[in-house]
Amino acid sequence: MAGLISRYAIEWEKAGCVAGPVTWKDVGGPGLYPFREDRRKAAEADSVGVAVRKGEQEGRLVVFRGGWADLEYWSGRPCDEPVLEVPGWDDRMNLADIERPLRRFAGLFG
Repeated sequence: MAGLISRYAIEWEKAGCVAGPVTWKDVGGPGLYPFREDRRKAAEADSVGVAVRKGEQEGRLVVFRGGWADLEYWSGRPCDEPVLEVPGWDDRMNLADIERPLRRFAGLFG
């Protein structure tokens, strides 16, 4: 999964986005933190994610090992509502399905 996100990050950067590091969160870790940038420090990773910015636009995509993702995006314009989606929540995704939210996320920064 991290490799797939990293491949998309290369494309995002070519399109003028700034992708943060790929991060992992341990199962049973407190709340949303701590995120680990070194996969070896996440003993049992529950999720992998990345934050992306382009000008005022910002977003975050987190894929959970249970087969769903959190997709968040905001255009940066005060009049726009953020996009908050949970692809796979009702119909769990497998690894091949993960490309859909990755493409959706990339398209929001277009």
